[in-house]
Amino acid sequence: MVDAARRGDWDALTAFDARLRQALTQSGCGLDADDRQALFAAYREALAMSQAELDALGGKIAMIGQQREGRLAYAQFSEWEQA
Repeated sequence: MVDAARRGDWDALTAFDARLRQALTQSGCGLDADDRQALFAAYREALAMSQAELDALGGKIAMIGQQREGRLAYAQFSEWEQA
């Protein structure tokens, strides 16, 4: 799970999560306290990585929006200057 998150392979992470959820819902999955703690830590790490990726993408989208606004302002100014 963590390896998939480190690679940014969100499809693999999603598939792993689905398989794990199914396995955990079956009776007798046999996780002791240490296993549950390790699983919790892995989920927490994967969540932190996906949040970091989401934040980075949000920053890129904001930058694209600012660039677009700048191009539109320049185009409007150029039209006004030519008139």
